[in-house]
Amino acid sequence: MVETKKRVFNPRIETRLTKDDTIRLDKAAKIAGKSRSDFSRQALLWFLDNQEKLEHDKRESEVAQAIRYATDQIVRAINAGVERICKMLARQGRAIGTLYELSYMALPDDESREAFVEAGKLAEQKMRRHVEKDESLLAASFKKVVTANDNPQA
Repeated sequence: MVETKKRVFNPRIETRLTKDDTIRLDKAAKIAGKSRSDFSRQALLWFLDNQEKLEHDKRESEVAQAIRYATDQIVRAINAGVERICKMLARQGRAIGTLYELSYMALPDDESREAFVEAGKLAEQKMRRHVEKDESLLAASFKKVVTANDNPQA
């Protein structure tokens, strides 16, 4: 009895390339040590195998761009708020300085002015301690955030 060979379905696929693309294909195939046909087949199969990942990567890239844009907008808004607060604080500082000068000038004698200056120095020392304490607490809270982000299991 004669065994018949089963035919394998291998349809021929054709495409057209520009002259420059054909030259690039030939160079790449030569570097890979393959024929133009084998190289094209391998490239097409790789693309088909990886098409879903490529689409996923494209979507991921679009999401990353949207997140980057939103983050930039938030940073701009925060910076604008910080700038506004700084301007308000500068205006308050000028107003307080004016009140300080007016109060100082209204004092009747040198002894009162000297006591006023000493009271101002004492108030400045107290404010400095409060600011240093606030800065320490803020630095500690930032350190916790940074440490938590560096070590997510902690």
